[in-house]
Amino acid sequence: MIKLGDFVGQMHPDQTMILKRGIVVESLKDSYVVQWLSFNKVFWMEFKGEVFAELNKRYLLTKMSYHRKNREADIIILSKAGENGVGEA
Repeated sequence: MIKLGDFVGQMHPDQTMILKRGIVVESLKDSYVVQWLSFNKVFWMEFKGEVFAELNKRYLLTKMSYHRKNREADIIILSKAGENGVGEA
């Protein structure tokens, strides 16, 4: 179960590629919120120019809420909180 402080990633739905990485900043009974910290710059076409870089920062590195029953969110735990000295044990 995803908890506060977990370091998570959003997987590509068809490939073994992590699209974004972030930290769970809020954990509720039915949902959790991730603050996205980084993204795959090749997949999100940042190399195409400054416009993509600005759009990526503005729209990809946001807080996103996910319902726990949404199995299509493709969120995986990269590092559990508490096991790395951060967040809830």
